[in-house]
Amino acid sequence: MEPENFQLPAEEGLAGWFERDHSDDSRPVLRLVATVDGQVAGFVLAVLEAPLPDAHWQLVRAVADARVYVQALMVAERYRRGGVGTALMTAVEQWGSGHCAVLVALDTNLRSALSVPFYEDRLGYVRHAVIFRKYLT
Repeated sequence: MEPENFQLPAEEGLAGWFERDHSDDSRPVLRLVATVDGQVAGFVLAVLEAPLPDAHWQLVRAVADARVYVQALMVAERYRRGGVGTALMTAVEQWGSGHCAVLVALDTNLRSALSVPFYEDRLGYVRHAVIFRKYLT
């Protein structure tokens, strides 16, 4: 992990926060856990974003359509490159199609030697934007 961008969450209160944060049922959410031989191998969290009612005034065309946003995809290190991530993302794509979504979007660290090739080369995702940051302290 890059300490300037990531941190391990504090354990105290984490379960309660997670339950509260994920109890919002105002929009469809997909939560899947992958197991291999009874062991948790990975998980994915995706939300369905509805078309924006003011999309005709927006510059970004995609907001006029239903779309899926992947908030998290994690695969335990020992199960990486074994098809777990691909299976989870395939399930996300099928779920999105079933909800009339026209695209799946996500973001990842541009410097990730693991996730960038996974999304681009293995799954066929295309880079769409770059997020710039400048810390002011």
